[in-house]
Amino acid sequence: MQPAIKNIIFDLGGVLFDINYHLTAEAFEKLGVKDFKNIFAKKGQADVIDRLEEGKIGIDELTKELSVLCGINLSKQQVIEAWNVMLFNIPTPRFELLKELRKKYRVFLYSNINEIHEIGVHQRLQEKYGIANLENHFEKVYYSHLIGIRKPNKEGFLYIIDDQQINANETLFIDDSPQHVEGALKAGLQAVWLDLEKQDIHELVEELGL
Repeated sequence: MQPAIKNIIFDLGGVLFDINYHLTAEAFEKLGVKDFKNIFAKKGQADVIDRLEEGKIGIDELTKELSVLCGINLSKQQVIEAWNVMLFNIPTPRFELLKELRKKYRVFLYSNINEIHEIGVHQRLQEKYGIANLENHFEKVYYSHLIGIRKPNKEGFLYIIDDQQINANETLFIDDSPQHVEGALKAGLQAVWLDLEKQDIHELVEELGL
């Protein structure tokens, strides 16, 4: 029997923040980038994107490497705009869900995110809700490009467990990417895959009895 849940770690994109990977792929393809889905997709991505999400390179280096990789001359602004077109927002009911869950659990965020998307997410939150960032909605936010570890590496989960001094087996991780769920399980957490084709986060939380 699993220990009772005391802590919840949420993924951001897809779980809380609505995104559409296809829009970014289409935007890059319109710029002349062929087969962008081989460079960046939900199930996997090129090494240059991994390094971006681990904070090892920034926007300028990304622009240079993508230009070489794709064989066309991209500008920094083109990359930023194409990258952020996938971002929508967080529907208001999900903020209410987080508020209710924080009454019973310690709630954290762990996202594979890069500096382009961090800025883009904050801009959309500011425009729609007047919110500067997500820090007030979680006990702590962990972004891969700031801690230097991206999912599904189990070390990222262990970093959070150690930083918060919480027990892995009392911590639930929720993500819409199966490979990230596997990483959490390897780190000793309880973990659940949110299949977005079948349910949303509200339905999953209700199903889990949280």
